[in-house]
Amino acid sequence: MRALAEFIMRGRLQAGTIAIFGYVIPLLTPAAVALVTLRKGAVEGTLVLLLGLLPAILSLVFGDDSSVVVWITLLSLVVVYIPALVLRSTISLPLMIVVAIATSCLVSGSVLLFASEAVDIVVESFKSQLTAASVESPDAEQVVFSSLLSKAGISGVIAYIFAFNSITGVLFGRWLQSLLYNPGGFRDEFYALRLGVMASVICFLGCVFLRYLGDEYWWWSNLLAMPLLLVAIAIAHQFANTKGLATPWLVLFYLMVFMFMPIVMFIGFVDAWVNIRGRLHKAR
Repeated sequence: MRALAEFIMRGRLQAGTIAIFGYVIPLLTPAAVALVTLRKGAVEGTLVLLLGLLPAILSLVFGDDSSVVVWITLLSLVVVYIPALVLRSTISLPLMIVVAIATSCLVSGSVLLFASEAVDIVVESFKSQLTAASVESPDAEQVVFSSLLSKAGISGVIAYIFAFNSITGVLFGRWLQSLLYNPGGFRDEFYALRLGVMASVICFLGCVFLRYLGDEYWWWSNLLAMPLLLVAIAIAHQFANTKGLATPWLVLFYLMVFMFMPIVMFIGFVDAWVNIRGRLHKAR
């Protein structure tokens, strides 16, 4: 990965090459945009962003301009670029995450605005597939599937994809930056990730309220749970590092994230008041 970071930072041509052809490997293009933006600023980041957008722009010009996938691809890098600028300016992971969530919601709305007919087609497609699979699908799959039967559900999954792509892309870029210029710095920065009380309350109560509204808001609920889950993950990694726990322990934790997400989310919520890592440090 260090070699990749060195190649991206070698110049515009190299960074642009990764941005254009990085779509074949997940997160490679967002990481290139984030790394250049974090290290060199808005102007250089914009140039790499435009090169990364080139395949999607060409698809819009010469292909089907109503495709939801094309619009998502086109806008996803914008949702990476803005939080990367925020992180460069503020050096605050919590603020970057909040901005990524907010930007994802706004950009998801723009997809509904500019590709409304395509979204209707996707909704109808999911309705027909759910009807065919309703007899044999497990309850968990029914919830996921039925959450996509309305524009509210589709906009939620689009916002979730944007936020996941944005946050993981910026974190990946930050890690690459750390490998080159501040070895070990990303680990310490991520271990210290902690939301403020207001952000934690909004995420937690919003998540619970959206779950109460019904299946069509399932993805919106998961979107608001994302910051709290990241805090819990940071706590788990620091705990494992402090106690010298082996990798299998973290594997078990990630299984717990998927199986008992509300419990893990609650850990991230409580940390805003309890400061779990501070207590672990005092207990050493």
